[in-house]
Amino acid sequence: MSDPLPRVKEPHLAGRWYPADATTLASRLRELAATNGATRRAIALLVPHGPFEQSAAVAGAAYRVVAPPRRVVVIAPSHFASFPGACVLPVTGYRTPLGVVTVDGEATAALARVAGVRANPAVFMREHAVEAQLPFLQARAPAATLVALLVGTLEPGGAVALANAIRPLLDDDTLLVASSDLVHYGRRHGFLPVPPTDAAVVRAALRALDDEALARIASGDADAFVSWADATGAVICGRQVIEVMLRALPPGSRGETLARGSSLDVTRAHDTVIGYGAVVFPGAQT
Repeated sequence: MSDPLPRVKEPHLAGRWYPADATTLASRLRELAATNGATRRAIALLVPHGPFEQSAAVAGAAYRVVAPPRRVVVIAPSHFASFPGACVLPVTGYRTPLGVVTVDGEATAALARVAGVRANPAVFMREHAVEAQLPFLQARAPAATLVALLVGTLEPGGAVALANAIRPLLDDDTLLVASSDLVHYGRRHGFLPVPPTDAAVVRAALRALDDEALARIASGDADAFVSWADATGAVICGRQVIEVMLRALPPGSRGETLARGSSLDVTRAHDTVIGYGAVVFPGAQT
């Protein structure tokens, strides 16, 4: 992190998963994340990272209830690069059409010194799960700094170790964001609890599974979530990310489910469906 030259990660999704035009993007975000009342300090959020037209309404429901943090730690699953442990993004900033999000270099470097975590910008190049959060963060907390953590394959006990590394960063001005969608259904995802013959049957089955997942996530009980995922075989891209978030929370933390939906609400394609949910974990009130 000592390189004096600016190193900014350029956007990969602008014009593809969210609007590339800054005015259009800002207008949509104002609609989605407009606060309707008093906001609250939060220690963590679960937020989806699907394409804007599919998951932005669910994500906006999460971001609009939280007071603007000073720093955001985004943990996300790696969809394209395969690696053990986790990687941080060692750059000075991350650009979107709304400008550049400043990366917290000190916190990023501290995480890179943890066993099982390394600095590797290459694994972030095509990844969408971090970038999908940034426009919302810029709209809600334009001065907030970013720590980006991409999770690969964790060995047994790895989620606990990573949560222990993240926990010291979670002060009163830091928001932990777990970027993850919910249940992935279809042959391409390797999960078919019901046959893809009827949209209503698929919708009902997936809603029930997502509701079960959200109940366990909101309970704050990492063991209960992991046990449920093991028992059902449900495919969730950020399963390990969600576990890390839950294990990083203070003991006794409980969340509130704010919104839920799925790609089926938009695409009507019932042979491949991804669920989306938003959960907030309130912080201690001062």
